[in-house]
Amino acid sequence: MTCPHCKAPLSFISIDTVDGQSQTIDECLNCGGHFLEPYVANFLSVESAKNIDSVLPKAKTVPATHPVCPKCGQTMSSIKDDSVPETVTVFTCPNNHGDFFPKGQLLNFKKAQQAKIYYHKIWGIPLKSAFAVLIPLVIVFTAVTAMPTIIKQLGLSQESRIKASDILTAPLITPISNTQVLISFSTKSPAITSIHFTEGSVEIVDKIFPVSQTAQTNHLLNVDDLIPGTLYKYVITLNINGKITTTDEYTFATP
Repeated sequence: MTCPHCKAPLSFISIDTVDGQSQTIDECLNCGGHFLEPYVANFLSVESAKNIDSVLPKAKTVPATHPVCPKCGQTMSSIKDDSVPETVTVFTCPNNHGDFFPKGQLLNFKKAQQAKIYYHKIWGIPLKSAFAVLIPLVIVFTAVTAMPTIIKQLGLSQESRIKASDILTAPLITPISNTQVLISFSTKSPAITSIHFTEGSVEIVDKIFPVSQTAQTNHLLNVDDLIPGTLYKYVITLNINGKITTTDEYTFATP
């Protein structure tokens, strides 16, 4: 593949995300930009972003035109969203093939993201939506395998369960620290939701956490006092127009 901005050949580097997954990032040694798979930027630590953005580009300038997706050839548009400050430039593919960060912008985004999360945490101000801090994903109604592999589904009886594809997005885990995570997801229809932890640390097993107490489509739960390096299992209960149903079981592990 070639760089979305300067058309130089892309090389790839392997990195570990905050949840312990191994991911590949395409890097341009000519202009210093980086092309990432959808949502991967949300799971990088500030330190990882700093290391990734430390590449010294050969070119001193990049074209002023919008970059082109190296996978489909479509013009990438800059993200104009609450999750990306006006001072940070991020381009995204209209077909959801990935996000492009010009030189230095990946680190700038991660610093801004971390600062926003800590601001809400310190002041006790709830985030209205996880999408206020996460790089948005172009939603496509596909199988759950097209979603981020952060969450692993476990097979359960389908009598009282619904498939993950019946939720607009697979639950997304955003680690704040090794004892705190944000769980976010969206539903196709407004729903009242709650999360029931079925396995994990003693303090949290069999606890039910209200997520959205009024019907809405974007759902966010902040869970703290977790134990580092622990596997947690949970299910989501949805109340849509009085019809209550429960998802399959999901898992995540704290760093």
